[in-house]
Amino acid sequence: MAGETVIETRALSKVYRDFWGRQKVRALKALDLEIKQGEVFGLLGPNGSGKTTTIKLLLGLLFPTEGQALVFGKDATDVSKNHRIGYLPEESYLYRFLNADETLDFYGRLFDIPHDELKRRTDSLIALVGLERARKRQLKEYSKGMTRRIGLAQALINEPELILLDEPTSGLDPIGTREMKDLILKLKSEGKTVVMCSHLLADVQDVCDRI
Repeated sequence: MAGETVIETRALSKVYRDFWGRQKVRALKALDLEIKQGEVFGLLGPNGSGKTTTIKLLLGLLFPTEGQALVFGKDATDVSKNHRIGYLPEESYLYRFLNADETLDFYGRLFDIPHDELKRRTDSLIALVGLERARKRQLKEYSKGMTRRIGLAQALINEPELILLDEPTSGLDPIGTREMKDLILKLKSEGKTVVMCSHLLADVQDVCDRI
């Protein structure tokens, strides 16, 4: 449904504590947020401002100290919603000895995607991110830009409704940055909801509806 609220946070806070339970870092303080279906939403701030913490709270990888996060109307700690989400972390932790085809096959199997459908999606995504000529090369031979692109393809293998991108242009040259922005705009044109973290104002200005 157009205009449906995909993400909502209410006074969301996160405090990291040391071994003895003493407050070490307040990473997030009383964040109120509402993101609608089909939006490209930018979380803009310097390194250490809590952007990645927010993403991890939405994924249920961390638990809030105070407040609540809702994704698709479910509490973010409910992992059953995660099959509807694609996630590109700031550092893509991919298996270096697999090639692009094998990488997407591995992650597709985690979602129990049927073999024929998985092959179709793999071909489509490799074309989308422009890696057709490098699809049989091991990931250890990839440049930073190529690694970001296969990371994005991995995040899209389950055809998610919500895509969380943590510093998607990190380490990319100007051409790679432009290509990544174009891919984000293409996802928006398909009705996807995108949340993009960045510390670069120009990046979020180019693609985001709200910041």
